[in-house]
Amino acid sequence: MKYMTFNSSCSYAGLANLLSLRGLETEDRAIALDMGLPYLFAREDGRYLAGPMLQGKRWFDLFLLPRGFIMEERTVRREDAESALTASGPAMLGLRVRPGEKHAVIYEGRRAGCLRFLNNKRRDSEEPDYLDLSPQELAERLDGSVVIGTVAPIAPEPVDRRPLLSASLGTLERLRGDILAFCRREPEPQALREAMDPLFRPLLLDGVTMLELLGEEEVRGMLRTLQRQLLTAVREKTALRLDLALLEEAAEGYQALVSAETKNAEGS
Repeated sequence: MKYMTFNSSCSYAGLANLLSLRGLETEDRAIALDMGLPYLFAREDGRYLAGPMLQGKRWFDLFLLPRGFIMEERTVRREDAESALTASGPAMLGLRVRPGEKHAVIYEGRRAGCLRFLNNKRRDSEEPDYLDLSPQELAERLDGSVVIGTVAPIAPEPVDRRPLLSASLGTLERLRGDILAFCRREPEPQALREAMDPLFRPLLLDGVTMLELLGEEEVRGMLRTLQRQLLTAVREKTALRLDLALLEEAAEGYQALVSAETKNAEGS
């Protein structure tokens, strides 16, 4: 099994497990660094995304295509998921583990009338390696529509990360502006909780994780300070006292890292 080695990396560990079944040995961290994940930001459906929240074909193919693989995705209705999985072979999908939270697992086949899923987890986790679910139990853990991802071999293809990096610079600038505007409104605790994932997570949570992967300490240290301020306000349900000058400095520092990576990509 390929284990999770950084926060929320279940889908990246899942991709490593799918590739292992195809004979390519790698891990979540190697995939993230090779595709330049720490430098990528996006805005989709009104939410800012970064780090391990950037998942699926658009992002995974950055790693897969040069190695002679491609991510194939199929969206099916919940009631058709069992038959689709049976026909797919090894595949990745998300199961609900608690309200509002999904976890990536790998379908590997059937065992004693159940569907067997490899549970992407950390090495020291006490969770089971496998989940054996009856068709009814599976349906109870699925959304109304289900994305099933498989990996297929192709002729290797080069990828150009420059458009994504350039877009990431603009997205990060917009994110900085939106966080500053939100904080200046002195939000109530409820509004702050609702803004955690779509607004704060990409920079102050996932951004810290991504900079750790890079071994970048200066900007990461600033973000860690801001992260503590944010989480204290959420935990204690108090007014948010985010150091906005530090936020601007940290965001500018992160933008400089993305800009440097964009120039590197242009010169390669």
